[in-house]
Amino acid sequence: MERGPLLKILRELQGTDKELDLLMLGEGDPVEIRNVVALEELHSTNGIKITTKQNYIWLDASHVSAAYQARSDFE
Repeated sequence: MERGPLLKILRELQGTDKELDLLMLGEGDPVEIRNVVALEELHSTNGIKITTKQNYIWLDASHVSAAYQARSDFE
Protein backbone atom coordinates (compact mmCIF):
# COMPACT_ATOMS: atom_id res chain seq x y z
CA MET A 1 0.00 0.00 0.00
CA GLU A 2 1.25 3.50 -0.74
CA ARG A 3 1.42 5.97 2.10
CA GLY A 4 -0.77 8.65 0.44
CA PRO A 5 -4.12 6.98 1.23
CA LEU A 6 -2.98 6.10 4.76
CA LEU A 7 -1.85 9.67 5.40
CA LYS A 8 -5.23 10.96 4.25
CA ILE A 9 -7.07 8.64 6.64
CA LEU A 10 -4.68 9.32 9.52
CA ARG A 11 -5.04 13.10 9.05
CA GLU A 12 -8.81 12.67 9.33
CA LEU A 13 -8.25 10.83 12.64
CA GLN A 14 -6.25 13.65 14.20
CA GLY A 15 -8.06 15.14 17.18
CA THR A 16 -11.01 12.72 16.96
CA ASP A 17 -12.05 9.53 18.74
CA LYS A 18 -11.99 7.56 15.47
CA GLU A 19 -9.85 4.43 15.20
CA LEU A 20 -8.06 2.67 12.36
CA ASP A 21 -7.09 -1.00 12.26
CA LEU A 22 -4.18 -2.05 10.05
CA LEU A 23 -3.31 -5.56 8.91
CA MET A 24 0.37 -6.15 8.25
CA LEU A 25 1.75 -8.75 5.89
CA GLY A 26 2.33 -11.95 7.84
CA GLU A 27 0.27 -10.82 10.85
CA GLY A 28 -3.17 -12.17 11.70
CA ASP A 29 -4.10 -9.59 14.33
CA PRO A 30 -4.70 -5.97 13.37
CA VAL A 31 -2.69 -3.08 14.76
CA GLU A 32 -5.10 -0.50 16.18
CA ILE A 33 -4.27 3.18 15.87
CA ARG A 34 -6.23 5.81 17.82
CA ASN A 35 -5.74 9.19 19.51
CA VAL A 36 -3.59 10.48 16.62
CA VAL A 37 -1.82 13.70 17.56
CA ALA A 38 0.67 14.24 14.70
CA LEU A 39 1.97 12.71 11.46
CA GLU A 40 5.30 12.97 9.70
CA GLU A 41 6.31 11.68 6.27
CA LEU A 42 9.74 10.08 6.56
CA HIS A 43 12.50 10.23 3.95
CA SER A 44 11.86 6.65 2.84
CA THR A 45 9.31 6.19 0.08
CA ASN A 46 6.54 4.76 2.30
CA GLY A 47 7.67 5.70 5.80
CA ILE A 48 5.32 7.43 8.25
CA LYS A 49 5.87 8.47 11.87
CA ILE A 50 2.58 8.53 13.80
CA THR A 51 2.41 10.23 17.18
CA THR A 52 -0.54 9.20 19.33
CA LYS A 53 -1.37 10.19 22.90
CA GLN A 54 0.13 6.85 24.01
CA ASN A 55 2.88 5.99 21.49
CA TYR A 56 5.27 6.90 18.72
CA ILE A 57 4.69 4.54 15.78
CA TRP A 58 7.05 4.22 12.80
CA LEU A 59 5.29 2.53 9.91
CA ASP A 60 6.36 1.41 6.45
CA ALA A 61 3.13 1.62 4.46
CA SER A 62 4.38 -0.95 1.96
CA HIS A 63 3.90 -3.59 4.68
CA VAL A 64 0.23 -2.71 5.21
CA SER A 65 -2.05 -5.13 3.40
CA ALA A 66 -5.37 -3.64 4.58
CA ALA A 67 -6.72 -0.68 6.54
CA TYR A 68 -10.26 -0.74 7.89
CA GLN A 69 -12.74 0.18 10.60
CA ALA A 70 -12.18 3.92 10.80
CA ARG A 71 -15.06 4.74 13.13
CA SER A 72 -16.34 6.77 16.03
CA ASP A 73 -17.21 4.98 19.25
CA PHE A 74 -20.06 6.53 21.16
CA GLU A 75 -21.16 5.31 24.54
